[in-house]
Order: sequence, then structure tokens, then C-alpha cells
Amino acid sequence: MNTFGLLTGCLLLTSLAGALACSPEMAPPGGSGGQVGVGGAVGSGATPGSGGAIPGSGGAAGVGGSGAGGQASGGSASGGAASSGGALGSGGSVLPGSGGAAPGEFPTASALVESLSLGWNLGNSLDAPESETAWGNPTVTASLFTAVAAAGFDAVRIPVTWSLHTGAGPEFVIDPAFLTRVAEVVGYANAAGLVAIINVHHDGADGLAGVEWLTLNATDGSITAENNAAVLARFTAVWTQIAAHFQGHGADLLFESMNEIHDGYDAPDPAYYDIIGDLNQEFVDIVRGSGGNNAQRVLVVPGYNTNIDYTVAGFDAPTDPTADRLVLSVHFYDPYTYALEGSTHTWGVASPGTDNWGQEDYVVTQYDKLVTSFVSQGLPMIVGEYGATQQDGYDDYRRYYMEYVTKVIVDRGIVPFYWDNGGAGTGGDNFGLFSRADGSSLHPEILAAMMRAATDPYELADIALPTP
Repeated sequence: MNTFGLLTGCLLLTSLAGALACSPEMAPPGGSGGQVGVGGAVGSGATPGSGGAIPGSGGAAGVGGSGAGGQASGGSASGGAASSGGALGSGGSVLPGSGGAAPGEFPTASALVESLSLGWNLGNSLDAPESETAWGNPTVTASLFTAVAAAGFDAVRIPVTWSLHTGAGPEFVIDPAFLTRVAEVVGYANAAGLVAIINVHHDGADGLAGVEWLTLNATDGSITAENNAAVLARFTAVWTQIAAHFQGHGADLLFESMNEIHDGYDAPDPAYYDIIGDLNQEFVDIVRGSGGNNAQRVLVVPGYNTNIDYTVAGFDAPTDPTADRLVLSVHFYDPYTYALEGSTHTWGVASPGTDNWGQEDYVVTQYDKLVTSFVSQGLPMIVGEYGATQQDGYDDYRRYYMEYVTKVIVDRGIVPFYWDNGGAGTGGDNFGLFSRADGSSLHPEILAAMMRAATDPYELADIALPTP
């Protein structure tokens, strides 16, 4: 995310031990991803339109059936989530029913995604640039992950911002104490039975002064070979150290190359697709060449700004010497005025006062595009971040949105990761589902709707319309 407020993110869930992390960015309609704004209690947050697509944009009505109109539009592609599972120890293990790996081996990306149901993001903690508590959340504890796992999540995305924890170039040495702390938090997640994902997060936050270095442009806004080379050199240095530190970790840890890298929210310069592609390729090459278990580790890569339409238009998967170990990620906060800002209070085509885009048929169409372009072509996917901010007095609209969007995603074989930034208030950027103080559920009815959508076999038309 790229504005002031609480960040949102996403998680990869499974019965493997581990955790995942990510966050959204604010953007105008159709934007996706985003960057964090500066400081402030419980830090910055999601940006409008993050993870989404251009309002009114078309797209193929891919696999799974879509269709227009009304609450019941689209129909679910299949009944419920693949939530089978078996625990995966740190050394790797079998994934029952998923064609997974034998003991001691790492699962394929397809098997791993199939084994998961729902993920959660530890937003606004290790991704807060200055320190773990700089954006208002308390120090992360093991009991928080125990609560998340007990609620039914099987994966967690742990966004990490490395920028202020590295030394000067050209080595960009990461503070050993910070690396140790990241490993400790990953250990909390794994011990709770969660698969974990770590990434390079607000290092690419567009406009976050003193933090952003993972940029598409030079300081004057132009695309230059010099800036691309400087970014690639630091990216290489950082990922080389992360990969080395975690090379002995088991299959319950995934790496994600970056977060929502973008330049504004309009249609990108085609050159940006190439830059993102080059970074993703460098990431894969670094990890695969770093030894230990990294030759088999599942890796997560995003498209431009994690935006669905721009990913469909310009994403090329990096070449990976290890077959079926890549997962593609997008983010989704559409319509941003409802899901991120909270300036629109209702959602659903039959509801009063909704936005003129981003309703039920739009959600179905967007995810059918991903099935057609990627999932049906053998590239498994997660939604690394998605969610809707809390708006007191409009709780059932949030329940409807979260149940509907979760159901659409899961029924298409994609794993969603809810962005939780710890925000426990009301209005824009208050995505908290769990109290960061004691792990209690802040909104049990929202959590129950998400779990129902992720695990129960029913149709979109069966979802109860919101009660005003």
C-alpha cells in the first residue's frame, strides 16, 4: 500500500507448518497493490483499488462460469475449497490427497495450493519500516499464531520491510538481529501449524521517502538503465542474504519476491512489465542457486502492482529449473471506495448506495480471467491480500462482501490471504480480525463467513443477501 493508514495483506493457508505475509496499496479505481504511507499509529495502509482492476473492464468469462447481473451472478465453479491437508514438518512431508511429496521431499506448488484453504496476513508488524511496533501494533507473539491457526487458517503471509535494517551498498548487509527476529516469527507460525510466506515488502513502496529503493524509475521519473542496474544490484544482495539464512528451512516456508511494485495507477508503460519480469527471474535464479532446500522451495511471484488486469496483460512467468514450484500472486480490494477507504458503506448490486462498478458480476469476471490465463494453464495462484475495512453499522455488508469474494476465489482453485493490519477501529484501513494484544476475534461473524466460504460446498446464489 502506498498511503497513510493500515496496511493489508494476504496469507497462504495449509495444514503444513508455516506462515505467509503481504499488504495492499491505495490507488484510483482499477489500481492494484500499493504502498505504505508514513508512520502514524498502526501505520500506513491500503490504497484505493489495490489489487483490483480497471472499473468496467471486460475480460474473458473464463472457466467456472460467470455471467452478469445480480447477486447470484457467476455461479461457483466448483463446490468448496480443497482443504485436505496433513501437517508438513520443517523437513517437508506428505500432502494427503494432493499428489504431494514423499516424506523428506518438498511439495509441488500445485499440491501445496491444493492443500490450503485460507490464509492470513501479519500486516503492519515486520513490514513497518522503523520497527515492529512503529505502526501501533504490539510485539508479535507465538500465541497470536496459535489463535490464527485455531480459527481455521492454514497459512500466514509475513510481510517484511528490510530497507532500514540494511547497511550501505554495495554489500547492503542485513542486520543479523533483524534476520534472527524474522526467523523467530516464522518459527512461531510454523510451530502453530501454519505455512509461512516472507517477502520484500515496503522496500518497493511508491513514494515512501527514505524507505523505497525497489523502484521502476530514476529520481526524475524516467526509466534508465542506471536505475535498473542499481535496483537489481541491491535486490540481488538482499535476496542472496535472505536465501542463505533460510536455506535449511523446510517446506513450511515460502519466499515471495516483492510486493506491489508500480508507478502510479494508470496503465503501465510496457517497459515496466519487463522490469518486473527481470526482477522475478533474478529472484528465482538467486534462490535456486543458494543451496540447501532452496532448490525445491515453492516461490511466489507477482505481476505488475499485483493488479489482475495488468497481470493478465503483461505477466510472463520466470524460468525455473525446478518444475512446478512457482505460485502467482495478485491482490484484490475492489471497489476501493468500499473495501479500502470506507467512503462507500454498502456492497452488492441489490444494495442501496453502492459503487457503480466492482459488484458481484465484476468479481466473478475478474477471477474467471485468472483461471483462463493462468490456473487452467498449470500456474497455481494465491490472492496475497484482500479484504474489506470495518464500518460500524454496516457489518452485514462486510459479511456479504467477504463471504462472496472468498467463495468466488476458492471455488476457482485459488487461495486467498486476508489482509489483517491490526486496525480495530472503524472506517478506512481497519482490517483487524484478531486482537494483536490477546489473539481474540474482533469480528466473529466475518471470520465465520470467510471460513464457511472457504470450506463448505454451496453455491454463490445460496449466500444470504445483506440486511440493512
